[in-house]
Amino acid sequence: MKWNSIVFKLGGTIFIILMCVILPLTYTIDQLFARFYFSEARHQIDQLAYQYSRTLTDLKDMDSLKTVARLTKTEICIIDREGKVLYTSNDQHLPQETKVSGNLLSSVYSGKAVKQDYFNPYNQKNYLASGKPLQIDDKVNGAILVFSKAEQIKQTIHHIELLLLASLLGALCMALGFTYIASKKLASPLLQMEKVTRDVAKGKFYRKVAITSNDEVGSLAAAINDLGHELEGYRNRQTEFLANISHDLRTPISYIKGYTQVIHDKLYKNEKEKDLYLSIILDEVNQLNVLVADLFELSKIDGGQLDLHFNWVNLHDLIENCLTKVGLKAKKKKLRLLKEIDDRIPFIYTDAVRLEQILMNLLENAIRYNRSNGDVKIAGYADKKKVNLVIEDTGIGISEHDLPYIFERFYKADKSRSDRQGSTGLGLSIVKQLVILLEGDIKVKSTLNKGTSFSITLPFRVRENS
Repeated sequence: MKWNSIVFKLGGTIFIILMCVILPLTYTIDQLFARFYFSEARHQIDQLAYQYSRTLTDLKDMDSLKTVARLTKTEICIIDREGKVLYTSNDQHLPQETKVSGNLLSSVYSGKAVKQDYFNPYNQKNYLASGKPLQIDDKVNGAILVFSKAEQIKQTIHHIELLLLASLLGALCMALGFTYIASKKLASPLLQMEKVTRDVAKGKFYRKVAITSNDEVGSLAAAINDLGHELEGYRNRQTEFLANISHDLRTPISYIKGYTQVIHDKLYKNEKEKDLYLSIILDEVNQLNVLVADLFELSKIDGGQLDLHFNWVNLHDLIENCLTKVGLKAKKKKLRLLKEIDDRIPFIYTDAVRLEQILMNLLENAIRYNRSNGDVKIAGYADKKKVNLVIEDTGIGISEHDLPYIFERFYKADKSRSDRQGSTGLGLSIVKQLVILLEGDIKVKSTLNKGTSFSITLPFRVRENS
C-alpha cells in the first residue's frame, strides 16, 4: 500500500481519532481506579480505627487486636498523649515504648482524627495511617492508630495497570484491524471512481461506476456515470460535426474548383452558360462564408472576445427590419410573414446587432424548414419584468428525440432538416449563447410535421426620461 494512497490517509485519520479517544480514556480509567482504590483503603482503615475507638473499653481486650490486624492485613497500635506506644500488634512495625513522631504525632496531640500518609522510620516503609482519639477507664488518654502498607496497595494498582495496558494493546490491535477494514471499505468506491474516470478519459465510455449507496458517495458515482454518458454523446456529436464540416467544405470547394476550371479552359458554350457557372461559384462562396462566419462566431464566444454594445433599442423597428430582410426568401417559398407585436412594448436595453442576429437566424430557419403556402409568425409582448418574443412556423417540426439536443453546437438534427443552403448545425448553438450573453433565456416547443415555436425572454428595464 502506497504511503500517499487514500487508503493509508483515511486509515491513518481513523486510527488517530480512535487513539485520541482510547488513550485519554485509558489514562482516565487508571487514575480514577487508583484514586478509588486508595480512597477505599483509607476508608477501611478509618472505619476500623473508628470501630475500635468506640468498642475498646478494657486493656485486656487489646490482645484481640493482633488477630484483627492479621485478618485485615493492617498494623494497630495505641499511643498515649506523649506519643509513646503503649501497645502494638507488631513489634517490628512500631516497637512498644517507642514514640511516634512527625505530623502523625502532631495530629494525635491535637485530639483530632488522624488520616494521612506515614513513613515509618523503624522499617523504612510507607503506610496509610488513620487514627481516632481513645479513652479507656481514665487510664489511657491517647489514640488508636491503624496502619496499612502502601506498598501492597501500589502492587494491587500495578497489577490493575498491567491489565489495563494489556487491554489497551488489545484495543490498539482491534483499532488497527477496524481501521484497515473501514478505510478499505470507504476508499473502495473512490478507487473505483478513479479507475473508471481514467478509463473514460481514455475514451472507454462504456465503463461505469457501481452505485452501492444512496449517500453522497453514491451521488458522486452517479455523477461520474452521467459525465461519461455526456462525454460519449459529446464525442459522437463532435465526430459527426467534423464529418459534416468536412462534407460542407468539400462540396462547395469541389463546385468552385470544377466550374472555375471550366471557365478557365473556356469550355462553356456561350456567355449565358458562363454567367450560370459564375452564379454557381458565387453561391458556393456564400455557403463557405456562412460556414466560416459561424465557426468564427463560436470561437469568439468561447474565448470571451465577443463585444456587446448595449443601448436603448426600438423593438418594433428592429423586428420590422428583420422581416424586410427575409421577405424575399419567404416570397419565393410562398410563405406568409405574420407579426403580432404589442404596441405597449417599450424601448428595451440590449445589443441591437446581436438581437437582430438571433431573430434573423430563427426566422431563416423557420423559412428554410417550412412548407410552401405556410406561415411564419413573430409575436411580442411584455410584462413587469420580462420582454417575450415568440417565432412560430408551420414547418416540418423537430422530432422528440432531437429536441433536447438542438442547441448543442456539435449536434445536427435529422438529415431531412438539412440542406446545403447554410445549414451547418451551428446556428442554434450560436443563438443560445447570444441569448445568454443578453441575460435572457430561450425555449423551444415542436411537433413533428406541424411546426416549431421558439420563445425568447429578455430582461425588461424602465427607460428613464432624459
